[in-house]
Amino acid sequence: MQHLPAILLAGLVACGSAAAQTQRWDYKSYQKDRLSGQYSKDRFLVSTVSIEEKDGKASFRMVTPGRGDPCISKSDLPAEVQRDAETTTITVTPELAGCEPFRYIIRNDGSGGVRLHLRGEQWKPDGFDHGLTPAK
Repeated sequence: MQHLPAILLAGLVACGSAAAQTQRWDYKSYQKDRLSGQYSKDRFLVSTVSIEEKDGKASFRMVTPGRGDPCISKSDLPAEVQRDAETTTITVTPELAGCEPFRYIIRNDGSGGVRLHLRGEQWKPDGFDHGLTPAK
């Protein structure tokens, strides 16, 4: 009977390691201007991006009200996540043909981040303020 608490503790630790960890951020999804076909810095929807990490794998999801980005399907996409003391970097390669890989670099202090696109061999910022602040 003395070993029962230790056995229970070991079971809880094992269950905890298999549990999924999810992080979510509010995100501004910009819309194209109907006349110019360009993205407008004045028109956006508030979306949520998230990563879920479980069993050593990460998945990315974006939830957007209305019609979202066709390159980011409604299902989860495989992602690579890297963390350091200052930032969390999420890299996603969409599965839809013709869609370019993208990356978010999010500041861990909650003050925002940037979205980058892979152009040739280099990651280039898209020039928009996407928010990328912790979801409320």
